[in-house]
Amino acid sequence: MQELTPTDDESRLIHALQIWPRAPWSQLGPILAADPVTLARRWSGLTDRGLAWVTAQPPLGVTARGAVIEVECAAGSIDSVSEALALDAECVSIDVGSGGRDLILTAAFTTPEMLTRYVISRVGGLAGVRTVRAHPVVKVVAAAAEWRLRALDATEVGLVEAARERDDGRRGAPASGSVADREVVSVLSRDGRATTRDIADALGIPVRRARERLSATLAAGGFDLRTDMPRWASGYPVCAWYFARVPAVQLASVGAILGNLPAVRTVLTVAGPANMLMSVWLRDLADIEGLEAVIEQKLPAVSIVDRCLVLGVRKRMGRVFDEQELPAGIVPWRA
Repeated sequence: MQELTPTDDESRLIHALQIWPRAPWSQLGPILAADPVTLARRWSGLTDRGLAWVTAQPPLGVTARGAVIEVECAAGSIDSVSEALALDAECVSIDVGSGGRDLILTAAFTTPEMLTRYVISRVGGLAGVRTVRAHPVVKVVAAAAEWRLRALDATEVGLVEAARERDDGRRGAPASGSVADREVVSVLSRDGRATTRDIADALGIPVRRARERLSATLAAGGFDLRTDMPRWASGYPVCAWYFARVPAVQLASVGAILGNLPAVRTVLTVAGPANMLMSVWLRDLADIEGLEAVIEQKLPAVSIVDRCLVLGVRKRMGRVFDEQELPAGIVPWRA
């Protein structure tokens, strides 16, 4: 897949869109030293090759509405179980893991009761599933949407961040009681950079009405936009999950330090024997030992209970992947 990896210019564009997923090409142009037409062409090339995309995801900071679920499968049933779960809107991500579990699911729900039903009835009731262990999310300390490719320098990052802040300022705070339009969010789940015309075509409404609904939805919030890419195309192809135990009084401070480590994509506090889960992307398998050494030196209070190497990715935030871990379909989460 080497010929498919992003060029340096494409990587810079991905990093910029990680900071500001719906950035106008005209505003990114001066920062990336490229005209808007060139940036649009680069982005089109990336999305056509399945190397990057923007999607809508459940909002950060929602408590008691998400979970990481470990699944052990009967011999020979990993494919059938993962294929079935990939069709579920509630199951936003699926990793094939090593060690004491075959699959690690990331799931999102609108109520805690839905989590219970999903774990017991849906996942536990599937043919080929032997055991299920759920870790309800208490707090999202660091999220994958905040992970950066590190292709831009500090000055360029600051310029993109400043441009986004100015745009956010013009947009203003969400109106009290405003709610995101579910149909618009569904379109943004498929393409987070969907234009007014795209939304009009998808929903069968006039362009003017699509513009109004898109503007209202972006202003209302209730979801986050995320720029993502396959792990192998990022330069950090080794993915792992860590299950750790941390003293309750140190969860906040430990989580903040872990979230600032470059390799770390996700840090979650959860209700379970291991009260903190962490996912990382690394350049090489040997880097796992180095990361663990850093954690031991900086955070002696952290006890790593278990670790799991990700052997394959079947779904990430609604994108269903093929055997080459390229997007092959979309099952959006329900707003």
